[in-house]
Amino acid sequence: MSEWSPILVAAKRSLVTLGIVAVVSAAAVFALQMWADTLKVQVAQLEAAVQGQRSQLATKQEDLRNVSGHIKRFEALRTQGLVGDPDRPLWVEELQASHGRLGLTTPLVYRLLIPKLVADTNAGTAAPAAVPAEGAASEPQFHDLQFEVRETHEEELLRLIQDYRAHVVGRFRVNACSFAEPKDTGMTAQCVLRFVTIPAPKAAASAAAQ
Repeated sequence: MSEWSPILVAAKRSLVTLGIVAVVSAAAVFALQMWADTLKVQVAQLEAAVQGQRSQLATKQEDLRNVSGHIKRFEALRTQGLVGDPDRPLWVEELQASHGRLGLTTPLVYRLLIPKLVADTNAGTAAPAAVPAEGAASEPQFHDLQFEVRETHEEELLRLIQDYRAHVVGRFRVNACSFAEPKDTGMTAQCVLRFVTIPAPKAAASAAAQ
């Protein structure tokens, strides 16, 4: 025992230092492990947040595509004259232009009636009320354009309607046609062209204009 005593005394300080280093190292390893675990949790939270943002971004992009598609369809319908404020004077001018393009020499007599609500007509009311200056802003309306051509033939009338349909901005149907006073030079044709329009909501019109 006496032989090891000097060695142990000499190594005591080194052993104490080694013990302290071991404890400090263990504490450092434990702290680093705790930090690593914390970082893992934070990384997982960030990844979840990023995934959530990606999902929200994908949803917003899909919504944007849907809105853009609706705006394009709305713009197409507005270009066709079905949606928006109708250019009623242009309907009459285009009918006169079609009459002139076909070289029809007999006078063209026309009358554009005041617009009325489609709902009243579908309900079967005897006399649909005229659309007021304000109100009924989002309800479909119809506009009857009556015209008369004298001394014409069925082929000429058909060509007139076809040419008019090809050039006018608006959608219409031939609501009625009648022929009277047959002669060698032709007959008197009276027709009603019914246009249908849907007033555009202000929000949709503003979005399409941007």
